[in-house]
Amino acid sequence: MEGWLERVLPDGAQREQLRKVAMILPNLAKLLVRLARDPRVPARAKVFAAGAAVYAISPIDLVPDFIPLIGRTDDLVVVALALDYLVEEAGVAVVREHWDGSDEVLSLIVDVVGMVAGVVPRPVRIAINRYLRG
Repeated sequence: MEGWLERVLPDGAQREQLRKVAMILPNLAKLLVRLARDPRVPARAKVFAAGAAVYAISPIDLVPDFIPLIGRTDDLVVVALALDYLVEEAGVAVVREHWDGSDEVLSLIVDVVGMVAGVVPRPVRIAINRYLRG
């Protein structure tokens, strides 16, 4: 098992980026749990985030993985949409309150999530927002 990461990612810069992302994951998981327990966060946002998490770990996909690019990224897009909605509904102040990391990292996460969610066609985002807002 030793040297596995070096064989998979021979580029040292890529390995370092992966390590940085891995260091964010525990804080992100804690943030999501804390937001799920916070009564100020609307139930619909919590349900959407939980559903996105289940979808991401589920082997069943709406878009099959064999479809180039889209098939491999649909989980990421669904999770990004859910996180974007969760942050929007909870409010930045509540999210910051529950975040253990630096403000710079949180801002980067929010920006990246917004960017990924932004690749979803506008009519789809509008339909999702209408559904979530009831």
